Amino acid sequence: MTNTLINVVLLLSVVLGPWVVFAFLIHQIERLMQRRLAERFGWKSVMWTGWLGTPIHELSHAVMCRLFGHRLDEVVLFEPDPESGRLGYVRHSYRRHNWFEEVGNVFIGIAPLIGGSIVLGLLLWLFYPGPISAAIEAAKGQTDDPRLLGRAWSIVKLMGQDIMTPANLATVRFWTFIYLVFCVGSHMAPSGSDYRGAGRGALILSIPCLVVVVLFAVFYPDTVAAAYAIVDVLSPLFAVLLLTILLCGLALALVYLLTSIFPVRYKVSG
Repeated sequence: MTNTLINVVLLLSVVLGPWVVFAFLIHQIERLMQRRLAERFGWKSVMWTGWLGTPIHELSHAVMCRLFGHRLDEVVLFEPDPESGRLGYVRHSYRRHNWFEEVGNVFIGIAPLIGGSIVLGLLLWLFYPGPISAAIEAAKGQTDDPRLLGRAWSIVKLMGQDIMTPANLATVRFWTFIYLVFCVGSHMAPSGSDYRGAGRGALILSIPCLVVVVLFAVFYPDTVAAAYAIVDVLSPLFAVLLLTILLCGLALALVYLLTSIFPVRYKVSG
């Protein structure tokens, strides 16, 4: 019984752990970015990034609504409201007790994480296609690292070495790329209402997933090997998540550096 429980925890941590860590870190980065700007420049500073980040956020919700059969009642891509702090919104409706549409609320809720990551990947391909191709080719043969993020990190490290060079740092292309990353990264975290709306669907989805994991842990003796196999399949996805975190973290560090010369002028609560 103890071994089965350990196996269940191991499999769940491999499958769900990276997503939980990713969502938490993106939330923290977004909160720190927006707070830093608001303290120095006021609430309107959100316009500097919201013009791009908010439409991507809301479009991600809207696309996922369509995929799961929800009705789009109203889509507002960018309409800043100083009183509520809302920048845009998507109103949708669905049939309760329809399990497919209920489960869809989970993916609709986390859609900005998915959409934002896709856009950041597209920005990389647009601005630095060479380093990305070289890193992927170099990492294809690296199959001897069984660690959860080993191969993902190797891809990210190779890309970083080619992008973060002194020559690139002196180009307009690099700083345009960082600014766009900043715009997307500072608005890709789901809101509290997004997560609340996904609650019931998450419960419905978690039951069959937990049953599958438990059955797998009971009847498959080598759970460690299974975990490594899952990592092998998901390592490209882990690389995207890790790269997203590092790009947003870099943008956050530059925001703190560049705004350090400005005094705190506004009090930000919450």
